[in-house]
Amino acid sequence: MTLILAAVPFVSLTAVVAKGAAQGKAPVVQRVVRALPLVAVILFLAVAWHPLLNNVRLVYLADHLGVHTTLCWLFARTLLPGRTPLCTEFASWVHEDMTSPQLLWYTRQVTKAWALFFSLTVLTSVVLFALAEFTTWIAFTTMVGPALTACFFLIENLCRSRFLPPKDRVGLAGTWRAVQARTQHKAPTPTSNEVRHEC
Repeated sequence: MTLILAAVPFVSLTAVVAKGAAQGKAPVVQRVVRALPLVAVILFLAVAWHPLLNNVRLVYLADHLGVHTTLCWLFARTLLPGRTPLCTEFASWVHEDMTSPQLLWYTRQVTKAWALFFSLTVLTSVVLFALAEFTTWIAFTTMVGPALTACFFLIENLCRSRFLPPKDRVGLAGTWRAVQARTQHKAPTPTSNEVRHEC
């Protein structure tokens, strides 16, 4: 079961990549292109199944790399020309007016920062797994990594007061109400006292 869970991020990632590569092509070609990466992953798992089962550490590594590689890709792909940065998309859930140059610039930079953060997490994980004791790698993936993610999130929140004007800052209450409204397909209605420094 652990091996199957470790493969889920890679399967999901290749499926999304295939879907993007198939856009604009003939229906038959679309089906083939979308299927190839998934078939490749299944074949890889079929070949690597027993070696991975015989080395549980590799399964844990695949699980950690799969999750963080997927997160990195989700942020990085939205930085391509013609696409909306992921953090800009998130901000549009909260802000009715997304014409502010500062807000657009800031959310793009934050998207870059998160993509870089997750890529460095993947690199650090590989280096520690290859060169350090396994207990050191475990400590990084279970304690240090999550703590760094939380710190990065807090630092990013503090940066908003430095780079964004007050009108572009929405508090936690306003953000939460906007996310709820988004999931319920309603227009967010933050109150005036919720427009303050974002936490």
